Amino acid sequence: MSEEVTIRQVKPTDAAALLTLLKQLNQETPFLLVESSSLQLSVTEEAQQLRLLLATNNNQLFVAEFDGQLVGFIRVTASQTPEIAHIGEVGVAVLRAFWGQGLGTVLLRNILTWAQQNSLIRRLELTVQERNQRAYHLYRSLGFKVEGKAELGYFDQKAGFQTVLHLAMVQN
Repeated sequence: MSEEVTIRQVKPTDAAALLTLLKQLNQETPFLLVESSSLQLSVTEEAQQLRLLLATNNNQLFVAEFDGQLVGFIRVTASQTPEIAHIGEVGVAVLRAFWGQGLGTVLLRNILTWAQQNSLIRRLELTVQERNQRAYHLYRSLGFKVEGKAELGYFDQKAGFQTVLHLAMVQN
């Protein structure tokens, strides 16, 4: 562990490493919802998904790399439908070994800078489980506002039903 963490835009050649990261995140945190279909993609299919994402103007995926390994990511996913193309859904995750070191903050600041410079994105949305207070406070500190609360919004196999908070940030 001789290097610093690097934040950069994902590349299609990151497909295998990204799939490995998603599988590890899926195992070690109850706060991230990874659809099983995403975990079943081949490296070729994931690389194609990344090429499609990078070909759009209103989607983005940054990765955090440490010693040649992906240790976190942040993404904005937006529709290509003109009426809602200005709304980006934010998702962020960091390996447990990197929690509490400010990496989530760095990733979020990078995506917020990207969104501010993006002529299409005007609204960012995200959800967070109410029990994930560390993430909740991070989002609030960077300007996200709570817009709603969903009781029974998530089911955790170990902890049962969880309340989910809906947060958003509007950019003018």
